[in-house]
Amino acid sequence: MTDINSAFTGNIPENYDRYLGPMFFECCARDLAERVAGVARERVLEIAAGTGIATRVLRDRLPAGVHLTASDLNADMLRHAQDKFAPHENIRFEVADAMHLPFDDSGFDVAACQFGVMFCPDKVRAFREAHRVLAPGGQLRFSVWESLAHNPLPRTVNEILASFFDGEPPAFLHAPFSYADPARIRADMAAAGFGEAEFTTLDGECVYQDPRHAALGMVTGSPLRVEIEQRGDTSVDAVVDRVAEGLAEAFGTGCGRVPMRWIVISASREG
Repeated sequence: MTDINSAFTGNIPENYDRYLGPMFFECCARDLAERVAGVARERVLEIAAGTGIATRVLRDRLPAGVHLTASDLNADMLRHAQDKFAPHENIRFEVADAMHLPFDDSGFDVAACQFGVMFCPDKVRAFREAHRVLAPGGQLRFSVWESLAHNPLPRTVNEILASFFDGEPPAFLHAPFSYADPARIRADMAAAGFGEAEFTTLDGECVYQDPRHAALGMVTGSPLRVEIEQRGDTSVDAVVDRVAEGLAEAFGTGCGRVPMRWIVISASREG
């Protein structure tokens, strides 16, 4: 994975979990966990588990006898996830790149991934790895964001950043919303060996306490912070202030509820 897109280090995991979790990911995690629980048997793998937002919901929703393995490329993110679990819970954690999974062939009945595939430079390879570690008949369940056109809050943040940086905003926000074309996803999955994929488009809301909380999440809870620091032409605090002002202008000064849209894709390993 590219340096910026995988740079969830330092205090980024804490801010990601504190601000972006409630705003974007918790409701999506509940939906994905229900879909996984509907097909889960004995061995479930979560890819790109991050700070364990979906992991916690998966473990709560799955029967206690189902073993859950949570993996992520970023050790800092995974350490944050581990703190959400007691030693007796039926789960293990493993630092792992989605494109080079360190697991045996046919070792899992279900693989799940919440908003991680978009960050893989070689998506066919990532799908091929998921296919390899699934047992015959095993199920893949994963989610991707719809495009920025259907997600007003990050689109607005991107526009604010473009204005702030004279038309050259940090690049990170494009990656999460760049993989929403069903034809492309189907082709990549087919190239990796998966059968027919099922697509479900879902609508929800980004919910945040106030514009500053949303700005702190978007800027300091993602590699946007790293990009801004690397640029060196302004401070992170100044960017947070400008994003908060822009979000207040766009969506109001109080508690925010902004539409969002994502896609859940399901497929199986045949044979």
